[in-house]
Amino acid sequence: MQSADQVVGRLELRPRHILLVVTGAIGFCALVTLNSGGYHYGVSDQAFYIPVVLHEIDPHLFPHDGALLDAQDRLLFFDDWFAPIVKVTGVSLPVAFLVGQIVTLLVLYGAIIGVGRALYSSWWTVGGLAVLMTIRHRIPHTSANSVEGYFHPRMLAFAIGMSATALYLSGRTRLALVVVGAALLTHPTTGLWFALLVGGAAMVRGDVAVRPVVTGLAVATAVGVWVLGPGLWDQLVVMDAMWLRVLTLKDYLVIGGWPLAGWFSNLAITAFVLVVYRYRRSLGVAREREGALVAGCGLLLGFFLLSAPFSYASVALAVQLLANRVFWVIDAVGVVLLAWLLFESPLRVRVPRVVAGRRSRRALVVLIALLALWRGGYRGFVEGEGQPVIQVGRADSDWGTVMSWAATQPIGTLFLADPVHAARYGTSVRADAGRDVYLELFKDSGVAIYSSAVAHRVARRIEDLGDFEQLTAKRARDLATQYEIDFLITERSLDLPVATREGPLVVYALRR
Repeated sequence: MQSADQVVGRLELRPRHILLVVTGAIGFCALVTLNSGGYHYGVSDQAFYIPVVLHEIDPHLFPHDGALLDAQDRLLFFDDWFAPIVKVTGVSLPVAFLVGQIVTLLVLYGAIIGVGRALYSSWWTVGGLAVLMTIRHRIPHTSANSVEGYFHPRMLAFAIGMSATALYLSGRTRLALVVVGAALLTHPTTGLWFALLVGGAAMVRGDVAVRPVVTGLAVATAVGVWVLGPGLWDQLVVMDAMWLRVLTLKDYLVIGGWPLAGWFSNLAITAFVLVVYRYRRSLGVAREREGALVAGCGLLLGFFLLSAPFSYASVALAVQLLANRVFWVIDAVGVVLLAWLLFESPLRVRVPRVVAGRRSRRALVVLIALLALWRGGYRGFVEGEGQPVIQVGRADSDWGTVMSWAATQPIGTLFLADPVHAARYGTSVRADAGRDVYLELFKDSGVAIYSSAVAHRVARRIEDLGDFEQLTAKRARDLATQYEIDFLITERSLDLPVATREGPLVVYALRR
């Protein structure tokens, strides 16, 4: 038998709603993709995740860059289960990542429907929440976006965590905690935030006994320490000056690099959650488990504040936890409450010249949906002019053609390209060609957070290379001798043997 808070106030899912929910799933996926600027394979953080999956499939790949990739990959489980799926199914990696993105968005959409059914009194408010969640925005000073237009394990873990949240709100506490475990296996830190949110809510409300939970956490921690081994203890050090200098490109990583606005904006998100919840409670519309969930948000904030002094002191492990991303989860709870404030509360926005009540609510949801569509259309078709909105495989561009050629070179071939080539051309050499590269500045500096050795490697290579735009033929040959570099990719004309060229891009052979 269901408990009272499982039934009271929960929206019924009637046959006529099912068709709308299914249709809404298509619209949700389309709006997320458009508002993210389209779907493009190999972009952004996939500069790391594609190579680690390739490396899991073929351990012979990346003989030069394997240590760099392992510095972060040893803390993740994603490639350990994703790569076998790719091998067993026989699908190409671009198709596998596309399927992963579709699954992520559908899981997130289902979670949104579940949360909305548990908290709202109108299906139109549920629809409004779904629309609001498609509007991609950056969580201040965390480098995390509310949604992504490409497949990312962090986003899949977020979707799974939101599903656990929906299950908890509907009264299925034990199943919710099991689902949180799946989020942990998908992306450990994102899963940890939902473990604190949902697990904390369950303990605050008394849905689970504290002792078993504490025991389980102790066992999980012991297993984690055993699996990670000495590498974990090596992170209980203060980052040296060179390590921190490399991380200046990622100033959000270290709390000491936060401006005052970073503190204000993220604490304001938490305050918004608390204020709106208290308003709902004063009106008598707050659900029984809702207060516990808000307490879970407080636990997330407490975890951040507890870790902040250690991050400020540049203790490596505290920095690596990326505790500032708890605000991503708190922001999601804030959007859930914002939807109620806009569409259901006494303070709801009323569309002019529309009769108050449900028709006003419908008009507002439609209006926001149209605005989201306009914004998405602008991002996908105007800002992204010249590139397709959906790009499943390698880009049809000069860089894509060069990467096709690079992929045919023997395993172990090392390329030198502009350190910011991934940002400049859209994809990295590692992700697009599956080959080693001397330096990919943005991603390598991000991986450097997990290893002093990687940080020193990145710093040394930045110094040895100097200004890439001023690179001479002699300096290129010297670097090739020092680092065993085989090819240089540049748009400059140099007195070096040409291996191939495409448009303005020239590939020079550095070692005969």
